Amino acid sequence: MPDSLRRLSYRLLAGGFYAVLLAAALWTGFELGQKRVMALTQPELTALDAEQLALAAESDALRVDLAAALREQVIAERSRQIDRETARALTDQLKEAQDARLELSRELLYLKRLVQDGDRGAIRVQGLRLLVEGSPKVFRYTFTLTQVVPGFSESTGHIRFEIEGRNASGAVTLSLADLPSAEPRALPIALEYLQSLSGTFELPGDFEPTGVLIGVEPSDDRLIPTSESFPWAPTIETPTPTGSLEEALSRGS
Repeated sequence: MPDSLRRLSYRLLAGGFYAVLLAAALWTGFELGQKRVMALTQPELTALDAEQLALAAESDALRVDLAAALREQVIAERSRQIDRETARALTDQLKEAQDARLELSRELLYLKRLVQDGDRGAIRVQGLRLLVEGSPKVFRYTFTLTQVVPGFSESTGHIRFEIEGRNASGAVTLSLADLPSAEPRALPIALEYLQSLSGTFELPGDFEPTGVLIGVEPSDDRLIPTSESFPWAPTIETPTPTGSLEEALSRGS
């Protein structure tokens, strides 16, 4: 082999060897650099993992607190509802007691007047009921007259039925005679024990009622003139379903 070729071969071998050494050196440096980077970032990665776990635990705790708060809210709302229902029931009971006391006071007033006036009788007005008759201004009424003194003879006279209220001019009292549509226009008294009276009337469009005054006007001195005041509290009568009585009888047979 000529010397020139041999020298060229040596040079190529040397160059390849140097290239291999350089590649090995670069690979070794890359691995060392990667290990150094991992060594430097590992604490930060560990801290991030720990922070993520802490956030997850805090989120779970917040969910538990939220669920507890919702339960407490439901319990508190139920307690308020029970309190409202209890207060409403107590209010109704108080109103019933006040109404009963008012009835007793009225009866006591009757008895006192009887004692003061001697052997005279008195008629008591009770059980007034106002019903809306189709139109908002048309009403039907019913009430009962009873003898206060047991065994008193037949009582006669007439009833003064008046609706108290207001219109554009101020306070107004309307009697049945003031209402052209009233039926009946007069309410006579004729009873020994009790008497039920009823009728209908229509109020003027600009009249706002506030109460009803029913006065007993006797035809002789044996009865004491009396009167009763009632608040304006009409109701809407619920119609009875057709055939309900027949259905009840058929179910019972």
